[in-house]
Amino acid sequence: MGKGRFSNVRPAALLALLCLLLGWGWAGNDRDRPLARDGVLDLTGWDIARDGPVALNGQWEFYWDRLLAPEDFRPGLPPPQRSDSMTLPGSWKGHVLQGSPLPGRGQATFRLRLLPGPRESRLALRILAIKAAYRLWADGTLVAEGGVVGQSAATEIPDRTLALARLPDATAPIELVLQVSNHSFHRGGVQHSITMGLPEQLEQIHIRTWSLAMLFAGSLLVMAVYHFALHFLKKKDVSALYFGCGCLVLVVTYSALDSSDWLLTLFFPTASPAVVSKIPLLGYAILASILYRFYRSLYPNEFIRCIQIICDIRSVVFVFIILTQPGFILYSALQWLAIISFFIHACFLVMLALCLKHNRDGALVLFLGYIILSATSLSDIYRHFFGVNVMHLLPFGLLAFVLSQALALAQRFSNAFTAVENLSQALEANNAALRAEMDERNRLEREIVNVSEEERRRLSHDLHDGLCQQLAATRLRCSALERRPIAEQGVATEVSEISHLLEESVSQAYALSRGLWPAEHAVGDIGPSLAELARRAGEASGVHIEYFENLACVPCRNEHLVQFYRIAQEAVGNAVKHARPGHIAVSLGCGTNRQLVLTVRDNGIGRQAAAGTTGGLGLRIMAYRARMIGAAFSIGDAEAGGTMVACSLACAADRTGQEDDDG
Repeated sequence: MGKGRFSNVRPAALLALLCLLLGWGWAGNDRDRPLARDGVLDLTGWDIARDGPVALNGQWEFYWDRLLAPEDFRPGLPPPQRSDSMTLPGSWKGHVLQGSPLPGRGQATFRLRLLPGPRESRLALRILAIKAAYRLWADGTLVAEGGVVGQSAATEIPDRTLALARLPDATAPIELVLQVSNHSFHRGGVQHSITMGLPEQLEQIHIRTWSLAMLFAGSLLVMAVYHFALHFLKKKDVSALYFGCGCLVLVVTYSALDSSDWLLTLFFPTASPAVVSKIPLLGYAILASILYRFYRSLYPNEFIRCIQIICDIRSVVFVFIILTQPGFILYSALQWLAIISFFIHACFLVMLALCLKHNRDGALVLFLGYIILSATSLSDIYRHFFGVNVMHLLPFGLLAFVLSQALALAQRFSNAFTAVENLSQALEANNAALRAEMDERNRLEREIVNVSEEERRRLSHDLHDGLCQQLAATRLRCSALERRPIAEQGVATEVSEISHLLEESVSQAYALSRGLWPAEHAVGDIGPSLAELARRAGEASGVHIEYFENLACVPCRNEHLVQFYRIAQEAVGNAVKHARPGHIAVSLGCGTNRQLVLTVRDNGIGRQAAAGTTGGLGLRIMAYRARMIGAAFSIGDAEAGGTMVACSLACAADRTGQEDDDG
């Protein structure tokens, strides 16, 4: 259990370090930047060429429920009655006028006087996604507009766009008049900062935003393709498939967000703004179902099925609303989507905490990544619904989240590969030990057989030189007694019978000695032994037995000829005992592929008819002897009837020649 905990520490530390680096790299310092006060922004102490672009944040003059134009503020005319001052970026929803909060829908005019520095003559404004339509004048000149401003939903055409507006000569104070109408979204106002700077500086901001967005989207696409390939190679691992699908959804979702400057429009410039605005909502609606399936494929015991069903129902309902309902109903329903998302996030975190408690692989990294995603996504939801002026954090949360999932999967694969390597090493060690044990067993078996053959030879010699000689000497003395006159009646007859019995005993003893170890046995000289085997077996059984020999090398140098003799001895004995043959042929010769081949063929009743007879041990002994010397052994039906036993072994001349070539 301790090992599993420590295996989660390094990926979690890497993720935390990466998040700190991102936060350090992206954190801004706004303490010294100028802010508008009471409708005036003093930039006389700010050198845009040196200090960079400046956001026109702060208090703008606010004229509620009126769409005023620059001519309404001409000198000599009575100035319009100002409703209040409003801090931008922000939303007028909830702004208190005369003791009453304002609604989210409506129209208003904002006015700001700029006091630029003396050297700033080429200035431009960067305007992003003002909801829902706007028109902007600078010193009476219309410099930017998005959609069609109207006093009702029927007369308004919403269009959330990104605009770069050139300002007139900026050596004198500049008056900005901004009309905003919102009858489509739940919250009207200016949600993003209007940035002023040199045109090339603002272009660089746009290029940098798209570059980072493409870097992030490209990284997600690479991750998606990589995990799709993993799933293709290992279809049982569905976690890689769900992770790849999640990466694709995040790519499309992020590319359609205003925080990426609508990167999607770079590839689809004619895409409808209404369609582009719905793409992130669709991605946000279905992402929870994909993520839950991903987590459930990793931790099926902790992520229960009923929550997955809830996520699926939520996804289907909100996808239907997003695709079919108008803007007002849609953005009202999104409030419920946000409320349900709090519950979904809580369920995910609780289940990941259970995985962490149960010490699942990668649980700590996934838990930290989901905390970051939850915090950043909820921050953007809070900003979206309550108009709080905070930085767009969702891209960083998505990046940290995807990296955490990738680290968890990488850790999971790494643990699997390590386990496979350990198992492979253990298997190789066990195989090596088993091979050594089998080699030792084969060596002992060969040694036992060799000892058995040596014991046969010793017993044969002892019988031949000891008992056979004593019996022969006793028979000769009986023969001598038989020739001498014996007075007692019947004794001569008994002596003759004893001499005859001794002669038979001598013959049997010599036969037993030759059966244990024929005198012809010598290296390369198996022919006489097999010929003698055929002769003696034929005489004993009355079956006609022939021996044929066709050897290329005389004498044969195969060291396993003794085992061939034992196999032939057992095969002849089995044929005589079970097959009831009239003829048996024993042959030894050189076959194809330079092999030494022994065959014992009979014309008996065949294997099926002989199957009912007792026996079987002899066949196993023959197969064992062949296996011990590495020979191929087979028993089959002969072509003309009967049975054929065959045993083949690689020629010793080949092995000896190869050894000579190798030195």
